[in-house]
Amino acid sequence: MLSAFAQLQASAEAGKYTVAFATERIPIYSERSGKRDLAQLRAALATAQPGHRLLIIAPYADALRELCATDERFIWLAPVSFAEPPPDTRLIASDAALENFINDIGADDKFTIFVLPQWRQAGDYVLAVMRQLLERAAARLKTIGHFEKLWQINFRVNAPAAAAYADIAALGGDRPVALVMAGPSLDSAQLPSGTIWCADTALPVLLQRKIYPRVVFSVDAGFASREHFVGALTAIREKSIILAGDLLGYPAVQRLPFAERLTYASSHPLLQNHIVSGRSDLTPVENPAGDVGSLMRAVYRKLFGEAPVQIFGHDGAHRRRVTHARGTAYFLRQYAVQNRLTNTETYMLKLSRRYA
Repeated sequence: MLSAFAQLQASAEAGKYTVAFATERIPIYSERSGKRDLAQLRAALATAQPGHRLLIIAPYADALRELCATDERFIWLAPVSFAEPPPDTRLIASDAALENFINDIGADDKFTIFVLPQWRQAGDYVLAVMRQLLERAAARLKTIGHFEKLWQINFRVNAPAAAAYADIAALGGDRPVALVMAGPSLDSAQLPSGTIWCADTALPVLLQRKIYPRVVFSVDAGFASREHFVGALTAIREKSIILAGDLLGYPAVQRLPFAERLTYASSHPLLQNHIVSGRSDLTPVENPAGDVGSLMRAVYRKLFGEAPVQIFGHDGAHRRRVTHARGTAYFLRQYAVQNRLTNTETYMLKLSRRYA
């Protein structure tokens, strides 16, 4: 099943297929209803708006396999599956396929959503999850629009130093005991002793507690990423902290006095071209979500597989004035407007006192 729909549980018994949701058991298919359900989906395809792709939200079962034998233009998102799905790129039945779908949505794509009527008891939940997934796609498109030119500028500035970057595989000999992110729970977290990897957004909190990570991950292309390193230069130098990121990161961060700079084979087109032309030695790391926490987890899985590791500050939410990852926008809004801070130097001075 898809983890985004974790509240649904599929079961099959005596030729009847049901989905448990909250206190409900929703009958979805039976061996006799397969033709009817297939007809519903075909009817929905026939009535899709011109220029739209039909986005079907329905569980997968062998009774519906015939839909994949057509050349119709649709996307079938299956929150749960009652059989092994066929290898059809239009059928989204795994988390990896879902990530690819979200990341492939273009600005001009239009969808007509069809929810199988049998979902009626869980319809609000299913549609709410679907809206969240499409909002992720919208946020990704907004990010690309915002960063597209900045990525190109950063790459041109960073590329001449690319030969000095070591491959991310250099971290494989020292497995961390903890991955630290910047969610609200970080304030009360009791971190273990040992090797720590952290997101740049969490670095100020750790340094305030005299905790020195071995590796800091940073992927933000914008000026805000420099904020997290304000007042950290002495620790970076004396504690031999390592930077992990790619050549699209903010150049001022990449030039801080890190003991080493590590990179990897990103799937970004700019970096793919660079890898082909000069760095075929780099370890490929996929990070479809694009955020620093996801990158850190992806690198860990690449190097250490499913070996257990403690993760701190990964809340998936924020509390105003508390979540450190949101600090820049909030801080700038509060002080730049109310206190009339108009230059970078004064702004950075205020930031340097934030964790004093």
